Amino acid sequence: MKTLSEKTVYITGGSSGIGLETARQVFAQGAHLVIIGRDKDKLHRAVKTIDAARITSIQTLNSVSLDVGDNRKVETDLPKIMEDSGVPNVLVLNAGIGFGGYFEDTPYDLFDRMIKINLYGVRNVIAAALPKMKVKGGKIVIVSSIAGLSGMIGYSAYGASKFALVGFAQSIKPDLKRYGIEVALVCPPEVETPLIVEEAKTIPPEAKAFKKIAGLLTAEQAGKGVLKAIQGNSFLVIPGLKAKFSALLIKYFPGFIQRGVGNLIISLNRKDS
Repeated sequence: MKTLSEKTVYITGGSSGIGLETARQVFAQGAHLVIIGRDKDKLHRAVKTIDAARITSIQTLNSVSLDVGDNRKVETDLPKIMEDSGVPNVLVLNAGIGFGGYFEDTPYDLFDRMIKINLYGVRNVIAAALPKMKVKGGKIVIVSSIAGLSGMIGYSAYGASKFALVGFAQSIKPDLKRYGIEVALVCPPEVETPLIVEEAKTIPPEAKAFKKIAGLLTAEQAGKGVLKAIQGNSFLVIPGLKAKFSALLIKYFPGFIQRGVGNLIISLNRKDS
């Protein structure tokens, strides 16, 4: 989808971080936009930021408070949203929460919430939008993480949710092709967002060291990666040179990354027990 002018784009998790920056870039190309998030105050602030990128007076910009992890609510609300704002030509699934901590410090409730938002949230929105989207086709972009390509200490919950998204995206790509719906997957490395500020409170030192391999991106750089996935033909988009190189190592030398580099980093940075 080369041009986004007058296309309707929905972005979950659009009130902050990667989602907000993607929304700003999409709106700057003339799209009609719907951002979805849980926090009404954050959504209100996001709308002001995004609207500054407006290029035409006819563009529509709407925000919706919705917990994508609540399937019943999504099933009820999303059809109504589409009636008011139009069926999305592009659906970006970016909503997510993060947590970094040893497995024994990851309680069931947190693990459950992580899977419900990061994984089921993607499934729920696509399932609710599909009956309308499959009539005219479109593009679905799922935002996972480089942590969905290789396991890492401290990410038993987050990594599990992001690995699952990779498999989910690979599975629905051929499934939805018969409806003219293309699927793309974005796996950024660590990004400067409010999520990593919270994560830093609990993440193990070994994980901090490990993440440096793939580099750190600004939200703007990550947003450009999502925009590339929207407009391009590639299934997998990995923003950032370090992250691209890391992904190649993971793909072709998984043992070297896990047993070699991984074990070395852990041994050098292990937290005293």
